Amino acid sequence: MGSKAAIVAFVAGEPREAFRRASDIDPESSRRLAEKILGGQAQPSGALPLDRAVWPEDGVVCAASFPGVEVVCCRWLAQDRPSDLTGQISRLAEGRNAYGVFMHSITDYAGFAVWAKGSVVRSLSMSSEIGILEDLGSQFAFEEPFWRGEYSVPGDECCVLPFHPIDLANEALREFFGFVLEGDWDDSCFDPEEVNVPVFRAWG
Repeated sequence: MGSKAAIVAFVAGEPREAFRRASDIDPESSRRLAEKILGGQAQPSGALPLDRAVWPEDGVVCAASFPGVEVVCCRWLAQDRPSDLTGQISRLAEGRNAYGVFMHSITDYAGFAVWAKGSVVRSLSMSSEIGILEDLGSQFAFEEPFWRGEYSVPGDECCVLPFHPIDLANEALREFFGFVLEGDWDDSCFDPEEVNVPVFRAWG
């Protein structure tokens, strides 16, 4: 499967601890959140482990409402330029901060973004062949070793960046949410297979 993800969290503070409260998911609030994405009634359709929920089927939304945090996963969030989502993100955030990570290892595309008060704080998207697609705002501390070339991939002549985009996107997952799909785990990580996220489809 590789690394594929399209996940955004809405939170007053930081979302890193949200999935550690998985037992506190509110089913009804999660359904209402999914309906905002689907634009109509949402039908519950079971649950997926988080490592699969971050890239659900087309037309499917994985949504979870925790105390103080809401998380949505659906493919349409994976835009070439995350800033194009700002209008929708602002509507869904309702004054909260938003953190998003997007990647697709088949096309070597990856990106992440953070919004605050309806505006982009940081948005980065890239592909290994094209390079930078969007680069807005100041770099975060977790990015800096990548730009310095500390995570270069020897022999990867197809990559025009000093690192592989998927590696940086997985680091953004670790930084924002506390898990990775690929890469080394550390003491701050939890196992995404142990967290189940509600799945919703459009009604009818």
